[in-house]
Parts: sequence; structure tokens; C-alpha cells
Amino acid sequence: MKSSRRRVLLKSEVRRQQLLDAATWVFARKGYRRAGVSDIIARAGVARGTFYLHFTSKERILLAVLDDFHDRIKRAFESLDAAAIEARPYGPRAVLEASFRSWLESFAAHRDATRVVLHEAHAIDSRFEPALAELRQSALMRFATRFRRFQEEGLAAPTINPDLAAHVQLGVLDELLKSYVLAATEPDINRLARDFADFEWNGIRPDRS
Repeated sequence: MKSSRRRVLLKSEVRRQQLLDAATWVFARKGYRRAGVSDIIARAGVARGTFYLHFTSKERILLAVLDDFHDRIKRAFESLDAAAIEARPYGPRAVLEASFRSWLESFAAHRDATRVVLHEAHAIDSRFEPALAELRQSALMRFATRFRRFQEEGLAAPTINPDLAAHVQLGVLDELLKSYVLAATEPDINRLARDFADFEWNGIRPDRS
């Protein structure tokens, strides 16, 4: 009996993720306002009733897409931290480049979801603002914490405000995502990470002599 229940729950989770993936694909290409539930179920290959078993409306599935994106940001930070640790023996400049590469690759691997969040959700409805604000605040806190760690280890000038540095980092990365990662052509992630690391290292290192 328990095994049967697990199979039912697993099938439900798989179906829900299938709908989320379909909605993300549709929103990224048609835009939220022009997309409909019919587009989502057609992409997912399921019946309309299956959609409403999991989501009450198009608005609710967009919020679920945002929640899913939030989880991906958490995983992106985990990957970023792992990349930074691996690059640590090669010095702080290498840590920056590895971190930025990992961050950009995480979003390049999920371009549709990134496009929906950055290009669609913020302009749709004020009801989605709290979820987006939470995403941004979470990223800012993580960047500020990383920067303080750099300062404690003598890798960044102690006079720089970590919260300001976090806003600058996130702002630049946002622009890189919009201008390059989400561009029609495939981005050169290695080049972007290298150039951004050069830019930041030349600006934050404590000894410029």
C-alpha cells in the first residue's frame, strides 16, 4: 500500500514539474499576457483537468515558476561556492572568475526561466513584486556575505561597503544576463566571467600598487 501511494505521489510530482516546464517554455516565447492555459496544456500534452489538479489559474503557475526559480538561485549559490573553493589555491582573482562563471552558467542552463523572471514577471502585475523582491534580497544577502568574507581574508579593501558592493555585483550580473546570456546567440560565458573578474579585481583589491 505504501509503495503504491509513493508511486502516485511521484507521478503527481512528475506531472506538476511537466506543467511547470511547459509554462516556462510558453511564457518565455509568447509572453505571459498572450499565453493561455490552452497553450500550456498543449505544450505539456495533458488534459485541462490535469492542469487544474495542480494549479488554480495561470497566475498561480507563474508564481510556481518564480518559486522554482528561487530554488534554482539557491542551487546556483551552492555551485558558486563550490567553484570558489575549487579555485581557491589559484588565488583571489581565480576565485572571482570561477564564481562569476558558475553564476552565469547556472542561468544560461535555464534560459527560458531566466527570461520569464527578468523580462516578464516584473512587468505583469504588482502581486508578483513580493516574490521578485524576495529573490533579489536573497541574492543581495549572499553577495554581501561573500564580500565580507573577502574583506576578512584581506582580499578586498576594508573601506568598501559590502552592501553597496553586493548591489553593484548583482546589477552588473543582471545586465550581463539580459544583454548576453539571454541574447539570440550563444554567449561566451568564459569570456564574460574573465572580463568581469578583471573589472572587479582591479576595483576591489586592497593593494593596487
